[in-house]
Amino acid sequence: MICDYQIIRTGSRGNAVVLNKSILIDCGIPFKALSAYFRGLRLVLLTHIHSDHFNRTTLRSLARERPTLRFGCGPWLVEALAECVGKEQIDILTPGYKFDYSFCCIYPVRLFHDVPNCGYKVHFPSSKIFYATDT
Repeated sequence: MICDYQIIRTGSRGNAVVLNKSILIDCGIPFKALSAYFRGLRLVLLTHIHSDHFNRTTLRSLARERPTLRFGCGPWLVEALAECVGKEQIDILTPGYKFDYSFCCIYPVRLFHDVPNCGYKVHFPSSKIFYATDT
């Protein structure tokens, strides 16, 4: 089965992709652009600090509107993310390790960029996808 995905936006004006209506990868867009998706999200995965992937205002809005939403990121993003969402909502995802969320497994992969960055292998029960950007 093919993974269901929605590219909300890509490019220098912002990046955001929704997988299987449950995972948002990157959040470099206004909150309004997520209006059709944010209620079904279970996990937000962030790749790196550049503003076209990491919109602080939108992250704050997601955390406020969805207090049980999980946010996963590499160790290099924890401090910046903690300024936007509660530390109790943050999962530190270290490249090279598997993270099991019961509805999917996440495998962060280190990417090369001008700032620390990672991609994600996402394994759902019926499909697998690899997401890499800015590398």
